[in-house]
Amino acid sequence: MCRAGARFSIFGNNTGMTPNQLHSSDRFAAELLQSRQLSRKFANALAQPLAFKSRPLHRFAAGVSLCKAGDRVTQLPFVMSGRLDAVAHVPGVQGGQIVPISFRAGEMAFLSYLFNQLPSGSDLVVGEPSTIQWLPLKDIETCLLNDQGLLLMLVGFLGQRLREVQARERNWAARGVQTRLCAGLARMAADLPSRSDGRNVVVATHEQIAASCGISRPKASIALKALEGDGVLKLGRGWIEVLNLRGLIERSD
Repeated sequence: MCRAGARFSIFGNNTGMTPNQLHSSDRFAAELLQSRQLSRKFANALAQPLAFKSRPLHRFAAGVSLCKAGDRVTQLPFVMSGRLDAVAHVPGVQGGQIVPISFRAGEMAFLSYLFNQLPSGSDLVVGEPSTIQWLPLKDIETCLLNDQGLLLMLVGFLGQRLREVQARERNWAARGVQTRLCAGLARMAADLPSRSDGRNVVVATHEQIAASCGISRPKASIALKALEGDGVLKLGRGWIEVLNLRGLIERSD
C-alpha cells in the first residue's frame, strides 16, 4: 500500500522536532508551541516500548488522503517528516472545510481515537510530502495500560490540546479575514523547522492556507497580496516566505 523510504529519525539531534520559539504576546502561538512540545515528548516516550526503529517507513506525496471521515481508525500515523492536516467538513463555512489542526514531525495524529471504536470525524490529508510509520492502536493502548506514567503523560497532552483549541475558538469568529490569515500564518511560522539561511518559508498553496484559516480562497489571495504589498510576505508558487514575522503577529491581534 505504501512505499518505504525516508531520512528522518526521531533519535539523536533532529531540529525538525524542535519548533522555533516565537517571541510574542500571542497566547495562541504559545499554546500551540506547548502542545507541540508535549505531543513530541509523549511520542518519544513511546519510541522504545513500541520499537519505532524496527517499524517500516512509508512515504506519501502531498494531497494523499490517509483517512476519510467515517473510516474506522485501527492505526495511527507517526510523522517522521512533513505535515499531515486534519480536514473537517463544516457546512456554512466559507470553502466548506477547515483545517483545525496539523501534525508535524515527531507527532502522532489522531491521539483522541485511543480507547474507542468511533469512526473518524475528519479527513487526514498529507499537507506536504511526508514520511510516516503506522502504529496499530492496539499496540499503543497496551503500552499505555502497562505504564501509568505514559498514560498520565497522554492525559496532560490532551488537556493542553483542549486548552489550545478552546482559546482559538473563542476568538476566531470575531476576527476579520486578514486577522485570521495573519494568525494562521503566524502559527505556521512558529512551527517551522530551523533553516540554515534563517528564512521562514511556509510551503502551502493559497487554497491550503485558506482552508486552514476557515476563509475562502479568493479572500485569502486578496489578503495575501495586500500583505505582500506591505512587505510582510513574499509570495511564490506553492510557498510563502514570511519577511516580517513581528508585523504578521501584530496584525493577528
